[in-house]
Amino acid sequence: MNVLTPDLAVQAREQLKLSQSKVAKEIGINRSYLSQFEGSKRILEDHILDDLHNYFVSMGWEPSIDTSDDASEELLNSPLHGFNIADGFVICEDAFPHKEQLLAAYYENAVTIETQKTDILRRRPFGRLDEKDAKAQCFELLLLMARQYEIKQILHGQHEQPPKALDTDNLRDLETTGDFVEFLLSKSIPERFLPAD
Repeated sequence: MNVLTPDLAVQAREQLKLSQSKVAKEIGINRSYLSQFEGSKRILEDHILDDLHNYFVSMGWEPSIDTSDDASEELLNSPLHGFNIADGFVICEDAFPHKEQLLAAYYENAVTIETQKTDILRRRPFGRLDEKDAKAQCFELLLLMARQYEIKQILHGQHEQPPKALDTDNLRDLETTGDFVEFLLSKSIPERFLPAD
């Protein structure tokens, strides 16, 4: 993977006289994602960063610094990027003030998940597994895993706007799978941190 920081992406795009819209369209991402990345508010996945880097190079951009794998560690520990690193997580600027709270919840959930994964499944007489009972036994574990995913998305600036307010007494308001997962998480972990509007 080639290292491409937000500053380098802006530098490349401006040197090549390309708009965010054109670059985003060419590599197949949403323009707002590129804008958020350039503003150090969103972390892009490695394959998108590779595509972005390769696109700039194919258009004639020559990086002003070494962007190879060997330069990764040095670059991540310099002020040349707009992200912060904590406990092995690369954290976007907007989430950094909440990192302690988010990481504490993440590590607490990780311990609970590992513990619950070792729980013995209850059996029926003669040792048969009751699949319905096993699913119920795994429900809390799966919700914690969904929360772990949500925390990572928040840290990376990839969490969408706060979920719409759901009427927990009226399940007819739920339209999507995401709505139902949000409903389940809000009932299971009502005090969980979510990014502000």
